[in-house]
Amino acid sequence: MAAALLLVCQLAMAKDGQAVSRLLIDSGVDAQMPVFGQLVQGTLAQNPALEDGEQREVLQHIAMESFRGDVIYRHVERAVAEALQPGDMETLQLWYGSPLGQKITEMELQSQQADSLPAMKAAAESLMADRERIAAAARLDDLTGASALAVTLQQRALLANHMAESIAADPEVPVDTAALDAQLQQHREPMQQLLRQQTVLSLAFTYRELPVDRIASYESFLATSAAQRYQQGVKAGLLAGVDAVMESWEAGLREYY
Repeated sequence: MAAALLLVCQLAMAKDGQAVSRLLIDSGVDAQMPVFGQLVQGTLAQNPALEDGEQREVLQHIAMESFRGDVIYRHVERAVAEALQPGDMETLQLWYGSPLGQKITEMELQSQQADSLPAMKAAAESLMADRERIAAAARLDDLTGASALAVTLQQRALLANHMAESIAADPEVPVDTAALDAQLQQHREPMQQLLRQQTVLSLAFTYRELPVDRIASYESFLATSAAQRYQQGVKAGLLAGVDAVMESWEAGLREYY
């Protein structure tokens, strides 16, 4: 009987895991896993404290090996499964499987394409002039916490750069973050304002072809308790995954130096 109960529990857990995985794919979250690694790669490429040539190439390689999207994804899966309550999965599946949900996911995935940034810059002036659409984008940011998450990820990327500089100077000494923490605290408000503006513009661009009343329907969904728990689970898992790959980054740096 105990063995049978254990088997039933294992099957139920496997089914729940498959449902969470399907939800992450349907909502487009799975495609966002490489974002942090790309952010770190970008800051490393622009860091004037790092030498051009072999050192920078090696650091880029260590970053590629360390900031693995599959590791972050596993943390997101686990956090979402823990955050959702009974009935949430059905609500979320119904939304993301609907024509509007599918359209929104498609738009979000398209906005992550490499050619979207030049297009957004070109459309920025006209988008900012559309006050109704910008206001809707600002509400979406409030509901998703996208710009707040962007601030946190940017700070983690700066920490990754600081770790590279510190460990290069002395690989045997623990990384001292006091100066970086003070600098981040000093510039936190301007960073928040800048990333808020960029996020709102990005959201307005992403849903630029969606009628405002359909965006309002998306807002209504995001305001539900199920959607809010899902958003919190995704963010908690993402940050837990980032912290995990940051440990791999530090280990890789120490091994190299």
